[in-house]
Amino acid sequence: MATLQTIRNRAGLLVSIAIGVSLLAFIMSDLITNNNFFGSSQKTDVAEIAGEGIPVTVFEERVTELTENYKRNTGKETTPDEETMQSIRDQAWEEIVTDYVVANNLQDDGIVVENNELQDMVVGNNIDPQILQIPIFKDKATGQFDPNLVKQFIANMDKDPTGAARLSWVAFEKQLQHSRLLSKYYTLVKKGMYVTKAESNKYAEDGTNMYDIRYALKKYSDIGDSTITVKDDEIEKYYNEHKYLFEQEQSRDIEYVVFDVMPSPSDIESIKTKLNIIKAEFDTTTDIAEFVNHNSDTPYSEQFFSKSSITPPYDSLFFAAKPGIVFGPYIENGLYRIAKIMSFKSLSDSVAASHILIAPGEKRTKEQAKLISDSLKLVIAQGGDFATLAMQYSDDKGSATQGGDLKWFKLGMMVKPFEKAAFDAKKGDVVIAETQFGYHIIKVTDKSEASNKAEIAYIDWKIEPSSETYQGVKTKVYQFAGVNSTKDKFDAAITKEGMNKRIANNIRPNDRNIAGLESPREIIRWAYKEETKKGEISQPFEFTDKFVVAYLSEIRLKGIAEKEQIKDQLTSLVRKDKKAEKFISEFKTASSAGSIDALAQKLNITAQDATSINFNSFSLPGMGIEPNVIAASTCYEKGKLSPPLKGNNGVFVITVSNKTKSPQPIDNKTSKMQLSNEIQSRVDYQAFEALKKIADLKDYRYLWY
Repeated sequence: MATLQTIRNRAGLLVSIAIGVSLLAFIMSDLITNNNFFGSSQKTDVAEIAGEGIPVTVFEERVTELTENYKRNTGKETTPDEETMQSIRDQAWEEIVTDYVVANNLQDDGIVVENNELQDMVVGNNIDPQILQIPIFKDKATGQFDPNLVKQFIANMDKDPTGAARLSWVAFEKQLQHSRLLSKYYTLVKKGMYVTKAESNKYAEDGTNMYDIRYALKKYSDIGDSTITVKDDEIEKYYNEHKYLFEQEQSRDIEYVVFDVMPSPSDIESIKTKLNIIKAEFDTTTDIAEFVNHNSDTPYSEQFFSKSSITPPYDSLFFAAKPGIVFGPYIENGLYRIAKIMSFKSLSDSVAASHILIAPGEKRTKEQAKLISDSLKLVIAQGGDFATLAMQYSDDKGSATQGGDLKWFKLGMMVKPFEKAAFDAKKGDVVIAETQFGYHIIKVTDKSEASNKAEIAYIDWKIEPSSETYQGVKTKVYQFAGVNSTKDKFDAAITKEGMNKRIANNIRPNDRNIAGLESPREIIRWAYKEETKKGEISQPFEFTDKFVVAYLSEIRLKGIAEKEQIKDQLTSLVRKDKKAEKFISEFKTASSAGSIDALAQKLNITAQDATSINFNSFSLPGMGIEPNVIAASTCYEKGKLSPPLKGNNGVFVITVSNKTKSPQPIDNKTSKMQLSNEIQSRVDYQAFEALKKIADLKDYRYLWY
C-alpha cells in the first residue's frame, strides 16, 4: 500500500605459531583467570530500576520490535548497520526507562488513556497533531486534514496481504497512546506549579532592579601556591565536611598504545607489479566497464573531467594524450591508479533544468509510467505549460511545488542516465531519461559555457598491507602485551620503543568514542568488566588497520569520589580556603577605614567599579562568575561596606554605589505568566530526572553492547 510510508515513518523509528613462550603464558594466564579473553558475567539484567531487574531478554524484545518497525519503514529486509542498530537500542532504552520509571505506575494513580480517547485523537474532535501532519490524510484539493481518509485507511488496512499495514498502524497507535499518557502526567505536575504574587513580584524585581557597586578585591593568585602548606588532616577535614560536592558517575581512565598496520615497501612494490600486468590487459580490452568493475576497488563510472579537476602533472598529460592511451600505475590520494583516456567532448560545467518524474510502483506499472511520460512530452511539445504539468503529475514532490525546477547542477551531482540526458541536450530541449527512480521528462532551461572534457576510466587499488605484514605486526603486538604485563614494564617498553602513549580519561560505560579509534566499544567494555582490575594490562584489541594495548589506570565508582582520587582537587580547595582566611583577616583588620577607597588604599589595592548588575546576572563584569558577590550587591544598603565575601577569584568587600528601580510599575500578571512558563518548561525533564533518581536507575548495558 503506497499510503503506508508516512504512517510507517511515524511509527518507527588466532595468533601466529611463532609468537613465543611469553605470549603463550599471557594467553594461558588469561584463560585460567577469566575462562575467556573477556571474562564472563553472571548478570542477566540490562538494568535495575527501583530494585527490579530488567532482563536483557526484555530489552532485546523491544529492540527487535523497533528493528522490525524500521525495516517496514524503509522497505529493507536486511539487518540495519551498526550505527542504525545503536540508534534503535538507544530508543529501546529510553522507552523501557520511561515505562518503568513513569508510565507503568500511572494506572495505579488513575491516569489512563481509554479507547474512546484514543479514537478521539485519531478521528474525533481532538485530533493529535501527529495525525494532522500526515500528508495522506489531507484532501488533495484543499490540503486540509480529512478524518474520513483516516477512517478509509483503517477500514482497508487488512487488505494488505503482507500485514505490514496493520502492524504499522498498531505501532503508531501504541506510540500515540504512550505519548498521551505521559502528557497527562506531566500536565498534572505542571498544574501544581503555582506561582504566588510574592514570587512573581520578586521575579520581576530581580530582573529589573539594577545595582552599581564599587569593590576591593584581594585575588587568590596574589599569593603563590608554594607559600601555602596543606596538611593531610586539613584535606581529611575538608573532604568529610564537603562530601556532597564530590558526587560522581562511574567512569574509567585508560592509557593505551596503538600499533598501526601499514603497508611495507615490498607490499607497495607488489601492488605496482600486479597493476602493470593489468595495465597491459587494460590497453587492449574492449569491454571497459566490465574490466574496470572486475579489477578495480571502485566501480566503473562513465564520467567526464575538466582539466582543473585533475591533479598535476596528470592534468596536462591526460589532455595532451590521444584516446586509448593508458597512464600509470601512479599513486594519488592513497590509491594506486591506472587511467585510460576514453574520449574528449565539449560539455558544459553545469546545467539548469526542470523535470517531471513519473515513477512506477503500486499506482502504475513500468509500461504505464513510460506511456504517461511519452504523453506528457507530447503535450509539452504542443504548448503545454511544463511547470503546471510538473505540479500536477510529478512524483518528485520536492520539486513539483516549484514547477519541477531543479535549478543549477554540476557534473557528478545527478544519477548517470539523468546527467547524460541533461548535459547532452541543448538549451530548450525536452528529453526523457530512464533512471532507477522512473521516467524523467527533462527540460533544459540553461547551460553554462561548454569546454573540453576528458572521459577517463580509472582502475584503483587501495594501498593495503599484505597478510604477511599484518601477521608480523600482530605477532609483535601480542609479544608486547605478553611481556609487558605490569604498569612499570608497560611504560618502560613504550619509552624504549619511542612509542606514543595516549590517554583517555573519564570514559563512561556507554561511551562509543575514544579519540583516534574507530568503534572502540570492546576496549570500553573491557575497562568495565568486573574481572578487570585497576592496573591491569589488556590483551591486544584488533581494529581494521591497527592493534591497541591498554592499561586501566583508574576506576571511579558511582557515588562520592574516594579521597585519594581527588586529592589534587582537595589540596587546591583547601589552599584556596587558607588564602581566603588570610585575606578575610586582613580586611577585618582594616575595617576601620570609612570607605571602600580608604579600605583599598590601606591594603595597597585599587578599588574597582561594576555596573548594571541585577540578581539574574550570570557574571560580574570583568571578573567572571561570582554569584556570592552578585547576590550581596542586591542585599546591602547603599553606601555601607559589606563584610568580606569569599568569591571564586578572591575575597571581596563591596559597597553599593547606586540602586535603580524600574520606572514602570510591576505588571504582576505578566511576570507571573513568565515565571510560570519558565518553571513549566522544565517540568518534563526535571520531573523525569527526579523520578529516575528516586528509582535508583542502574544501567548495565555496557555488559552486553
